[in-house]
Amino acid sequence: MEEENGSQLMQATLHALQTLDGEDLAAFAPGGEAFFLTVRALIGPAGQAGQETFDFDVCSTAWLHRELQDDAAVCGRYRLIMDDFSAVAIERHVRHRIAQASGADWSEVAGRLAGWFRWEFDGYRASP
Repeated sequence: MEEENGSQLMQATLHALQTLDGEDLAAFAPGGEAFFLTVRALIGPAGQAGQETFDFDVCSTAWLHRELQDDAAVCGRYRLIMDDFSAVAIERHVRHRIAQASGADWSEVAGRLAGWFRWEFDGYRASP
């Protein structure tokens, strides 16, 4: 991708999607209709070494409905909601978000991704 001034924009690439236990997301099988899990996306600059973690929650509408029986409100930030579990649909969603997050450098790209996923360095401040 190219900016108006002709310089190249940095793109990100997805290295892996997994559960917090390190299990490949494609191998995950929820134990019923009402499911909730945290997914870890390993994402890094395209064409470069390195990756950082970006987490988000995935839940079913059945899980959400059950939660709303106990509490009148449930926060939706960093949460992907689906009727049925599909690792393919989750990966497609993540790749779509990654494609929208170009920037001048990795910090800008990761900052954009942090709008959709919990970035491991979100809010990090270097010591003076």
